[in-house]
Amino acid sequence: MDYCFSPCLYYNYFDMPLPTKEIIRAEREKAPVVEKPTTPEVPPEIEHVEAVTGAEIYLPQPITDDSGQVILDNAAPQQVTIALPLTEEEMVKALRLKIIYSLRWLAEWTKRLIKIVGGRFIYRTKSH
Repeated sequence: MDYCFSPCLYYNYFDMPLPTKEIIRAEREKAPVVEKPTTPEVPPEIEHVEAVTGAEIYLPQPITDDSGQVILDNAAPQQVTIALPLTEEEMVKALRLKIIYSLRWLAEWTKRLIKIVGGRFIYRTKSH
């Protein structure tokens, strides 16, 4: 048996009364079931509709509000290059350290960053 133990409450879940048919029927009627169409209804004044999938949308000009401030502009893809905090040699050495060293954690974080970013990173240059 499942019991709920609290400082001032001893309660057996199996001793709860079952709901009556009236309660079950009343709960069903609270939220009516409405079927929604899978395709939107097209008004008769629209003559031709094409589905565009996988294409990027470019705005001819930025969208502005009444004061002239830009609200929405085309998002140009950015080529980000990340400079990693370790050199390649430090990375190899740090990954072989015990897990208790912070340099190992930095190397693990860097390795995760390399996986996320892909090939857009450069290692730190070796300084003398």
